[in-house]
Order: sequence, then C-alpha cells, then structure tokens
Amino acid sequence: MGGLGRLIGVAAERGEAGLQAGWQAALRGGRSVAGGRWALTALTSVAPPPVPATEPWKLSVGTLLGRHPRTPAAVHKLLGLLDGVGAVHLGPVKTGFDGEEIEWDKVVEVQTRNAFEVLTTTALEQEVDKVREFLPPVPGRKWAVTKIGEALATVVLAALERGSVEQRLDELAVPARIVYRGLLGRQRTLDAGCFAVATLVVSGQVGESLIATARRRGIPVRPAEEPVKPARAAHVATLRERTDAVARLLNRIEQPGGGAEPDSIEAPEPANALEASKVSLVKAPDTPDTPDTPAGGPAPAPER
Repeated sequence: MGGLGRLIGVAAERGEAGLQAGWQAALRGGRSVAGGRWALTALTSVAPPPVPATEPWKLSVGTLLGRHPRTPAAVHKLLGLLDGVGAVHLGPVKTGFDGEEIEWDKVVEVQTRNAFEVLTTTALEQEVDKVREFLPPVPGRKWAVTKIGEALATVVLAALERGSVEQRLDELAVPARIVYRGLLGRQRTLDAGCFAVATLVVSGQVGESLIATARRRGIPVRPAEEPVKPARAAHVATLRERTDAVARLLNRIEQPGGGAEPDSIEAPEPANALEASKVSLVKAPDTPDTPDTPAGGPAPAPER
C-alpha cells in the first residue's frame, strides 16, 4: 500500500483522537513543551471537518491564538491576518492553504507530499520569520508574536515527535499541494506551509476530508513525486536533530526575556535564521511583558 493508502486507512481510525495522539507523542518523547500545552489544547478543541467536507472549515495559527484565554482584544480583531502564517482551508466550494483559497472548480489535481521532506527546520525558520509581517503595531503585539512562535514550534514538534515515536514520517504522505488553473488557464501550484503540513500530520481526519472532497468532485489525487527514502539510521539521526532543534526553539520562546545567548542548533539545515528569529521574538525593543501577560498598551516593535 502506498503513502496515500496509508493516510486514508490510518486517518479513518484517528479522527480527533489523532490530535491527542500527536500531543501524547510529544510528551513520550521527553520534550519540554509545558508552555506550549495551550496550543495543543486549542488544536484538539477544534472539531475536525466531516468526510467529505460539507461546510467551510478552517484551522489556522490565528484559530489557536484566538482560543488562548489572555489574547488581547486588539489582537482578536486581527486574527484573520495570521492565515498567511499558517492555515488549512477546506469546504465544499473552496480549499487552500495559508490564506489562499482556490475554488474546487479550478483545481486540476491534489498531490500528496512526503511529510518528512516538508517538516524541516528551514521551513519552520521561514514561518517564524514571517510572523512580524502579519501583525500591525497594536497593544499586546509583542505578547502575541511570542505566542504565535510558541504555537508554530509546538505543533511542528508534535508532528516530528509522532515520526520519532509512532511512525516514520517518510512513510506518511499528506495532501499538501493543490494544482489549479490560474489566469488564462495556466497551471499553477499551491503548497502547504510548515504549520499546515504539521496539522495534517497531527490530525489525520483533516487530510482524509480534503482527499475525500476532491475525489467526490472527480479530482484526481496522486503523489507529487516519488519520495527518496533515507537509510533507517540516517532517518533516525536527522529526525532527532530536527526535534532537538525545534524543542530548543520552543524552550527559548517560553523563557522570559529570552535567557542568555542561545546555543547553536545542530541540524541538517542551516539554523542561523532560526536562532535570529528566536531572539527577535523574545527581545523585541518594546516594553517588557511577562510571557503569560499581554501588553497593556501600544508598544510597536520596529519592522525589519
């Protein structure tokens, strides 16, 4: 059975339980993720879409932040802007990722991608770096930026830990690419970002619903490319390095003031941007806040 068949078979048995399993995988992996528990609690509180989708459904970074009990009112009004940081959109009329929705009538095919190839530290670096671009200077911005980084790292860590505890990520294909007709009928592609792919890994029913909705409309679902499987030893080593890197990022995000100078992250991908983004998250040059208390007044950080 190929990767797509495994996704459908396993997802049918998971449903919301799959979300809890992803969190439990992170705990069994021995990672320090206590501060990010709110993000997984928020994730598991979102009911997965029916299979196939019958109404518009979305899960995004903004969805998670909106369920944090201390999110400032000013930030609540801007949560839709965070779709570009990470989101899965699904419904009977449209589908998409990261703030971009495509009408099903324009979709040519849905392609599955290898989760292990997508969930890299470089991909996480890029999404963390984008956080400040999506929130304007509003009261509580520094607190929100920190919590967004925390949510990104926590969900990705849960997905990676599932790969190190429960199953091999290089044997799991998720529906993470949409091929569609753009202007003048030209074929274009939309790829899911790191958060969206991690969500598809942690919550199998989301991917199952997307696949079932496509097939109900007669849209083919096929692998994007033949995955190149690394040797078992190399796979384990690479996965462990990735989980270590993301766990260290999460720990630093959770520390008030960012702590001392960060250690280097040893990962198969360059990690300098990851370290730099961590420092920018916790050492913004505005009024200091405690990690669990939103800012009480305007404190815009300079845009990069």
